[in-house]
Amino acid sequence: MITKILKISLLLSISFSVCFSQEAEPGNLSLNHIIPKPLSVIAAQGKFELKPGTTFYYSKDALAPTGIFTALLKKSTGLNFKTAALIEEKQGVFFITSDTLKSLGEEGYRLKISPQSIKVYAKTGAGIFNATQTLRQLLPVAIEGKKTNKANWTIPCGEITDKPRYSWRGYMQDVSRTFYGVDVMKKYMDVMALYKLNVLHLHLTDDQGWRIEIKKYPKLTSAKTTVFDASSNQPAERSGFYTQDQIRELVKYAAARNIRIIPEIDVPGHSWPTVLAYPELGVNQNHKPDYIFPFLDSWSHWGNQFTPNTLDPTNEKVYEFLDGVFTELAQLFPAEYIHFGGDEVRHVLWEKEPHVQAFMKEKSLKNTNELQSYFASRVSAIIKAKGKKPIGWNDILSDKKNLTKETAIMSWLGDEAIADAAKNGFYAVATPTDPFYFDITQADRNDGTMTDLAYGNINSLEKVYNYEPETGLNDEESKFVLGVQANQWTAITQELKDMNVQNFPRLLALAEIGWIPKGNRDLNLFKDRLNLNLSRLDALKIDYYKPGGYITGKWKPEELTNDYQNIEWDVTKKTYANGRIIAGFYHTSGANFMEIKKVELLENGKVVVQDEHIGIADKFRGTHKTKSFLYHLQLNNYNPKAKYTLRASVKGINGTDSKGNFTYNLSPFDRLNVIEPR
Repeated sequence: MITKILKISLLLSISFSVCFSQEAEPGNLSLNHIIPKPLSVIAAQGKFELKPGTTFYYSKDALAPTGIFTALLKKSTGLNFKTAALIEEKQGVFFITSDTLKSLGEEGYRLKISPQSIKVYAKTGAGIFNATQTLRQLLPVAIEGKKTNKANWTIPCGEITDKPRYSWRGYMQDVSRTFYGVDVMKKYMDVMALYKLNVLHLHLTDDQGWRIEIKKYPKLTSAKTTVFDASSNQPAERSGFYTQDQIRELVKYAAARNIRIIPEIDVPGHSWPTVLAYPELGVNQNHKPDYIFPFLDSWSHWGNQFTPNTLDPTNEKVYEFLDGVFTELAQLFPAEYIHFGGDEVRHVLWEKEPHVQAFMKEKSLKNTNELQSYFASRVSAIIKAKGKKPIGWNDILSDKKNLTKETAIMSWLGDEAIADAAKNGFYAVATPTDPFYFDITQADRNDGTMTDLAYGNINSLEKVYNYEPETGLNDEESKFVLGVQANQWTAITQELKDMNVQNFPRLLALAEIGWIPKGNRDLNLFKDRLNLNLSRLDALKIDYYKPGGYITGKWKPEELTNDYQNIEWDVTKKTYANGRIIAGFYHTSGANFMEIKKVELLENGKVVVQDEHIGIADKFRGTHKTKSFLYHLQLNNYNPKAKYTLRASVKGINGTDSKGNFTYNLSPFDRLNVIEPR
């Protein structure tokens, strides 16, 4: 009987034809709000209903994704579904894998939904998993709840045929500058899987911390390399590292959701924790301060954002060290790539060292770009010896003629970086700062959202969705584009709520770019589907960007005098849980700035917490000095029945011609389960 079913699968494969737009057939299926948009949708009459006796049948390779899907269904519906090995039946849900379905690729699938059955066909378990996520989006939003819901658990009838454009549809999480634990990363993978993102790039090391246990080098995870110094006054959850057991747990969790984790050890720059733990590996003797600290403290310690020390590219002990590190990484991560960074190396530090100059002369290296290529080639060879493929940031292309073609490029410095890699025969992942850095503001630098480095660009949802990674490439060069990736750097975007607001809904736009065929995008139709998906994000307890960001009020010239007086704003609707609060004052226009002396949070008219310091609401939006216009409060005893008011003591500076935004952002302590109400 199984053979007969597989023959049916083969017949479907032969008859499969690609359709580059959804069919406008009558029926509910054609009105779906699936993200990313399926390749082909043909609607039919009727609905399939999930019932207590519904049985899920699976072939061998479909067992794991079937289990994850039915577990989700049981939790939300309260229905007791049955699962069984594949047999020929007329009713039920069938998950069928067959290597004859080659036209679907490794991740494609076909759904055939009738009132009696749902039949899912795919070449691999990855395709089956993607199909389950489509079914998940076809079900009511209540499917995302943690408690049993009474809903109409039906799926409209019809057929869907689907497969992705790119094999690399990624998201990079910087866990060095701010650490996020296993629970956060699992939740992120759940949402990534829902929208068919399949690569999680973990930026595990940077100047702000080493975040993975390496048994051969235990000093890498000492307190001074993983815990922010007490002087920085950082919450405890922002420090830490993953044990190897936790990494194995994450890798297993990812694999079950069709996600591969790409680890990154950023060398030879951005290596402050390494040179603190093992000073003999540094290019110089600068090790001050002897601890890690948040990114924004860099200017007070070093005068800029970059460390005054790097790994020494002339020292054989460095390569022995990296061989040991990459040996353990290769054992922990089954993914094909290991990322070795290579970005923003301060060559001036190498130019100042006589022993480095002597080494370059000995090796006939004309400049430090060639020295970096020497380092990159050595590291690439180490990674290849572990059975892995090396990948680095496109900074390593500065001496491309001496870089092995087996090293892939993660292109972040604009379209030209992608073209530079592809035209020179290097495989590349498109991850340009503009528009795929999601720590960059998406609308307005005066809206109170936590954005990094004040880049010149604004990465709006529209800009993300309309981006084409193969611009300027011919068909042959396009073959070198592996896919697309969004990056979340957490120098300023530290709270999970802020990170979610930066990532969503832009991450859904990226998911669609990576999935649907070139030239098949429609921004307006995407926005229609996106609006319906916001309710799904609400159910998943994921905050997302809303027009206006955190703007809660304004101030105007007529409210100011040349002496201190109070301005108050009702923040009851924005105060919804215990958590950390940032109140901001953003000057937007006018000849005069505003001075703030004190900010108080009142509960039913009584002050419960305050921040008293002199702040200036001015035009500064950079990162190299303290933003005095931000006020930090902490609410520990939230009263849901109370009225909350924010009171600020302010005055005009040399006049009252000042206008601006008052922003108010509460980040709940229960960051995985509580979100800001709509």
